[in-house]
Amino acid sequence: MSRYLSAAAALALLCACAGYTSGEVIGGPPPGSGTSNGLPDAGDAGTDGGIDGGFDAGCAQLSLNGVGASDDCVTPGSPIAAVANVTIAAADAGNACAVNITLTTATGFCTGTASHGTLDAFTGACAALNCTSPSIPGTLTCNGGCTIRICGDAGACGP
Repeated sequence: MSRYLSAAAALALLCACAGYTSGEVIGGPPPGSGTSNGLPDAGDAGTDGGIDGGFDAGCAQLSLNGVGASDDCVTPGSPIAAVANVTIAAADAGNACAVNITLTTATGFCTGTASHGTLDAFTGACAALNCTSPSIPGTLTCNGGCTIRICGDAGACGP
């Protein structure tokens, strides 16, 4: 027991000599006095961050013409090969990124907005269906369980 008591006493003495304390430190210049340990205060750094830069990573401008697509919203469970034209307009200050997709199937068109930077995540409507996608090009999942796949290049969508 005396070994532990001796170790605790030695640690307390070491902390006291080093200036460490377990309680509140009292003394020194008052906050905002312009000095710290006798040295001058660095002052205010000025305006933080400047003005607002607008939408952060709202979308990436995109134009895809004549890319492959697959649409099973016309006949659920039986995808129809299609050609799509996709435009995603860069956001104007205070506006969302507009998305327009035209298809050569009976679904016809999709309109909505893009977000999440270069992923161009889609939220909008295709004909009378509400659809979303984590990215364009990519697969739009619509209410009712049907999908519209927008491929990243011309030709038929791969498996």
